[in-house]
Amino acid sequence: MGKANTTKPWTAGPRELLNHAFEHLAKGKPFDFRIAMISVDNAVELTIKTYLGLPKRIRGSVGPPLKRLQEAGSSFPVLLDLLEELAKGKLNGIDLGDIEVYHRLRNILYHEGHGIT
Repeated sequence: MGKANTTKPWTAGPRELLNHAFEHLAKGKPFDFRIAMISVDNAVELTIKTYLGLPKRIRGSVGPPLKRLQEAGSSFPVLLDLLEELAKGKLNGIDLGDIEVYHRLRNILYHEGHGIT
């Protein structure tokens, strides 16, 4: 018997942010494209933080000590380093360098967003 296709409660936040992004993308305006990009980036960051904080039974491996997770949470590059260290073998096809570049772009859009899309 296979596992039931159920939505896990810890996925609710990232899913909500992605749905928000899709709603803005559908509007097709430059402002909405910026908001969509910001929402996707927020979803990615929340997904990483959530994954790293999950119990061993769910993630399948020991996570970082709470202090280290909290310290990594204040720096996106450090958070990616921690993910890379603890999720070896689970990031096939995912380029963390690309994620970091898009996060920087998101910061420009969020903090300086002078009409850039």
